[in-house]
Formats: sequence, structure tokens, C-alpha cells
Amino acid sequence: MIGPFAFALVLAAGDPRPVLVQLQIENRRTEALARTEQELAEPPSPSRPPGLAYLRGALLESLGRRREAMDAFADSIGRATPLAFYSRYRLALAQERAGHPEVAAGLIATALGAKNAKNANPADLAPPILPEAVRLLARTLTQGGDCRLLQGIVLERMPIPERRQMLLAEADCARKAQDQELARTLLVHLLETDRSDDVALEAARRLVRLVPETEHGEVPRLLGLTFEQHREFELALAQLQRATPLRAETPNAGTSGNPAGAPGITLDFEAGYAAARAHFWQGRYGTAGLLFRDLAKRTANPEQKAAALYQEARSFELLGHWQTASASFRRAYLAHPGGEWAAPALFAMLRLDWRGGDERGTLAVYNQLCGRLPWRETAARAALFLAASDLVRQRGDRARPWLDRAAAAGNRDDQVDVAYWRGRLAELLNDSRGAVGAYLQVLRADLHHPLARAAVARLNSLSLLRVTAAEGRRLAASSRVDDLGAAWLLLGDDDVVGAVAKRKLRQALLADRITAPFLRLAEVPVERWPLWQAPLQRPDEMLLALGLWHEGAPAVREHFPLADPALAYTAATLLARAGETHRAMDLAEDLRLRTPDRLPLAFQPEAYGKLLYPLSYRETIATQGQRRQVDPLLLAAILREESRFDPAALSRASARGLAQFVLPTAQRLSDNKKLTSEDLFRPEVSISLGAAYLEELLHAFGNAPYLAVAAYNAGKPQVKLWKSYCYSQEPEEFFTKIGFIETRSYVRRVLTSWSQYTRIYP
Repeated sequence: MIGPFAFALVLAAGDPRPVLVQLQIENRRTEALARTEQELAEPPSPSRPPGLAYLRGALLESLGRRREAMDAFADSIGRATPLAFYSRYRLALAQERAGHPEVAAGLIATALGAKNAKNANPADLAPPILPEAVRLLARTLTQGGDCRLLQGIVLERMPIPERRQMLLAEADCARKAQDQELARTLLVHLLETDRSDDVALEAARRLVRLVPETEHGEVPRLLGLTFEQHREFELALAQLQRATPLRAETPNAGTSGNPAGAPGITLDFEAGYAAARAHFWQGRYGTAGLLFRDLAKRTANPEQKAAALYQEARSFELLGHWQTASASFRRAYLAHPGGEWAAPALFAMLRLDWRGGDERGTLAVYNQLCGRLPWRETAARAALFLAASDLVRQRGDRARPWLDRAAAAGNRDDQVDVAYWRGRLAELLNDSRGAVGAYLQVLRADLHHPLARAAVARLNSLSLLRVTAAEGRRLAASSRVDDLGAAWLLLGDDDVVGAVAKRKLRQALLADRITAPFLRLAEVPVERWPLWQAPLQRPDEMLLALGLWHEGAPAVREHFPLADPALAYTAATLLARAGETHRAMDLAEDLRLRTPDRLPLAFQPEAYGKLLYPLSYRETIATQGQRRQVDPLLLAAILREESRFDPAALSRASARGLAQFVLPTAQRLSDNKKLTSEDLFRPEVSISLGAAYLEELLHAFGNAPYLAVAAYNAGKPQVKLWKSYCYSQEPEEFFTKIGFIETRSYVRRVLTSWSQYTRIYP
């Protein structure tokens, strides 16, 4: 709360914005509206901040007074303020909600036309809400808006993503006017220029209705490639069956015979590869393997041959034909020993040969991997694979050099694995102090890392508990910050000495001028924000100064910089309160990266922890967790890592919403087979699907969360394969043997988040 004296100073300066912002922070919107109307009733003056009419509309809308809000936004347009574009957008939104899409389309088209006119200021061409405005125009045109409105918009002056959205709208308008040729031309152009974005998928869905089933050639090929990229595999195969060969650009381009299964039809390498992948991703590994093999035979390009052979090997590996797979991986390596597939192929051979009992061949492949500097990280993962395999089987005579190799060549994430397995090695060698030291290194890296949780369990085991306690007490007697932190990590809060060490550590961190600001994070009072002294030129800055955090979010980092931790924390807190959860989390995480490593998150304010690990849609998550018998906090951790709690999240593979589903998977999981892509952006739908999928995966993997989480990212067949590499049921062995960097990182993040959620929301 701002004191009366501070507010008096602000009022004396004639600036009403701090008061208006404070009233909104306190959720006193009726009072904020009254104060705004009071300011607007006064005679205009140079000191009056711009945007008060817009703020009045926003406040009226938040209070449910929509008719008055529309009048206020219209009034804001009439005042010709720098916020005219925003005012038209909000008025258009209101008209759409009121059931007048034709009026909404006219309003937003006029705004877009003025924004990108030839005489417009180049700095004003792409306001932060431009993507939302363009989507609104496209949407209202399909709802009945006048397509002639598009004639007033200069597409060439728009950013490429918005230009593509407008071209899609033009194609829709052409279809509505029965100009099928123009619609087809526009849709083909969209696919030719970019097949990866959501506009491409929507263009493909429209174009497929305009292409006769008897047509062959480039258009079906484009459709097939697009559908495959967006994981619409049956549609992809149906189109690729109708494609015909392209003329090779180079002598090495190559072709593939009949990969989509159509008699007498051949495909170029890219289309053939897409067709084989479509079979692969649907679990038809035998068909996929044969198609990849055929592709490899028909291309002379070394990189293409290596890629096809590698995918052939993966197909047979997942079928359980390990000898065939190992031979194909070797051919992939030999096809292009210096290419991108060489190291992955060698590592795959190593895994299969090792599990097949060919240790001599395995070690020869391992030495090959160690022989080239660019392969050092792959060699580090191979070394960890071998070390973990021995250590879970209680064999410690060969692990040390492998761990040394991984320590020297691995990345930062690998070092946690190395430290954990060094602890296991030390235990095997009856070196209790060495084991405690190694596990402590894991805890120092991240107390909530999956391997850290395993390390804690081993430190508290009967064989190590006495040494753990003795080492913790020795460190607790020190006055050094690092030693006190180590003592707390080893002993924990429940131990008297550990609790004392934690208290001493906190006092030391509070006395440190570097760590103290991060430990004392608290909201900065409104009247002390530097924002009030800044010259605000852009609309997003002006809206931020009016307390409108959604529209003002793009200006937050400039006026609440990370260099001032308290200001950045204040902005993250207010973004979260405004429902901008993912933006708040991004800012809080960047602030965490600036926090000294020696300051544990558990020492920082609980409210800051909730910014990093938010629990948006809490009731829906709890309800779906109970319905599906899954831990709601594990579901929350998955949603956090999948979408960062952004309901509008859209991946490059067209996975949508909080839980990131593509439409075919969502329709399989849902009782509603009429589910649409747009439905996936609805939080209640996405959370329900996420809970259903998590339940399915937990059931498939014996209620083992670490396996279910890995399968959420990589799929059940791949997880079953990685599990087959393991000699034990230990989660730690599986974690180290996850073969995809992306999946290993995903599992680490989800399980770390789950641990943090359990701590923050007990």
C-alpha cells in the first residue's frame, strides 16, 4: 500500500497514473473507473497522460459493462491518441463478441490499413498486438465480414507471419467468391514458401478440397510433405501416393520407388523420406524400414544415404531385430563417416552390441567414438552408458576410466550423471567418504534434479548414514558459506545441526551485498517505479503506465529491468496477477539466472517460487487428476514444461494448447471425435486430454512416473526400447540411458518441476 504522503506527492505532480495503477493492483476497479472519469471530465491539459479514454473502456469491460465499454473505445478513437489502433482492436473484439463480425471486420481492417499505409511511420508498422489483430480480421471475415476490406491493406509492409495469415484470408475469400483458381494459387504459394507454420497446415486442409483425386504431381507432393511435417500421417500418405517424380536438381538427388505404396509411382528423396516417416511414426516399423532401405539404394548422395540407413536401423531396432539394426547402423556410418549421422549411428551400434553381449565389438566402437574431437559429447554419453551398465550390476573394475572420459568431454548436464555414478562406484569400492562427496556434488548442482533425489536416498541408507551425518556435522562447524550450504544439503531441515547450519547460512547470505537483494525480494511500491520519470513514446509503454499488463507486457523488461531484482520481481508478480502466467514465469526465470548459485531457491520468498512454478487452472488440474487418478502436481509439471501455461501455445509441429496435442492424438484420447484444432486451445479440453494421456502412460509402464514422462515426449515404443537397454529397474539407469538429448532434458525438467511443486504446494 502507498502511504498518504507519497500519494500526495504524486498528486501534486499532476500525474494520476500511479494512483490509477495502485487502485487496479488492489482490485478496486470501480474506484479506478471513477477516478479515470473524473480526470476525463477536467478540461484538457498538456499534463494529462494519453490513453485515459482507452483505460476507461478497459475498466468498463472488466466490470462487465460491455455496451458502455464499446462507447468508451469509440470515444478513444475519436480523440486521435497514439492508442487509436489499440482502441479499434478492442472495439472490434467487443463487436465480435456482440455478434457483429461484419462490423468488427470493418473496424480492424480500417486500423490495419491505416497502420501499414505507404505514408505510415515504419516504426509503427508492427505493434505488439498486430498478430492478434490480423487473426481477428481473418476470423471475422470467415464469420461474414466483407472480403473487399482486404483491398485496403498493403501486405508487403506486414511482417511475414501476418502477411501469410492475410494471404490465407484472401484464399478463403476467393473460395467464398467461387474463384477456385485464385484460391488454389494462393494456397499453393503458402505451401511453397513455408510448410512449417500453422498457416501452412490450414492452407493444406483447404487446398486438399480443391485438388481432384485424379490429380498427380507437385501439388499432392506439397500436401503430403506438409501433412507429414504436421503429423497428419494418413492424410500425408494419401497425398504422397498421388505424387510423381520431380526432375532431379543434381545428379545425386536420387529417387525412391513407391514408398507410399502406390503401384508404379516413384517419389523424390524428400517425399519418399516423408512417406517412410509417416509409416514409422504410426508404428509400422517393418514397412518403414523397407522403405528407408529402398531410399538408401536409390540415392547416391552420401548424407541422404546415411539418413535413410539410420532410419532403417531405427525401424528394425524398434521391431526388436537388433542384429539387423546394428548392421544398418554400421552402413549408415560408412555411408558418410564425416556426416551428422556418423556419431549417432556408432553410439546406436554400441548400445545394441553391448546389450547383445558383444563386449569386444562394443569397446572397438567406443574407441572409434573417442577418436574424433567433434564426437566428444557423444563419446561422453557412451561412456556413461557403459559405466552405468557395469555399476548397476555391481561391477566396479572398469567404470572409472569411462567416468573420467565423460567428465572430461561431457557438457554441464552430463556432469551430474558423472557425479552420481562416481558415488555408486565409490560405494562399490567401500569408499564411504568418496561416495558422500560425490553425492554431495549432485545435490549442489540441483537439489531437485532426478538424480539428486536418488542421491539423497543413498545418503540416508544404512551403509552411508553414519558417514553422511559425520560429514554434515564437520561442515556445519565451519563459517564458510559453501560449507554451511553443504551441511544443510546433507543433513536437511529435520536434523537439529542441519537446521542450525541453514539458519547460519541464511544470516551469511543476508549479510552479503550480492545475495541479499535476491533474498529480500519484495514488491517495489508504485510511487517508486522509474516508469513515471521515463519519456513514454510507444503505445505499449503508455498502456503499461496505465496498469494494463496484457497490452503493456512488451515494454515490461525495459522499465522493470533485471538489473534491479526488486523491480523485475515486481513486474513478474503483476504479470502473474494479470493472467500473463508464461510471461511472468519467463521474467522470473531470467531473474533466477542472475541469482548467485550459492543462494538456494528454498531461501527466497515463497511467492517468488510460485512465479517460477505457477499452478494456473488449479481447480481443473485437481479435478482431472482425481478423475484420472494421477498426481495433479505431476500433471502441472508436465503442463509447465509443455506450454509454460500459455493456453495459446503452438509448436512448429502444430501441437496446441496447455498439454500440446496434435489433433489426431487428441481425437484418439477424447470421447468427442468432432474435436477441432481450435478446441485444443481451450484450457479445460487440453488439461483433460493431458490427464487422460498421463493415465494411459502410467498404466502402460506400471505406474512408473519417470517412464510415463519420457513416453509423453518420445512415445511408448521408444521408451520400451530404452528400458530394454537397462539391466535394472532403477530410474537412475534409465535416465542416463535415455537416447534423445531432447527427451532426457524434458524428463529432467518435468521431474525437477514435480519436486518443486511438491515442495511449494505441499
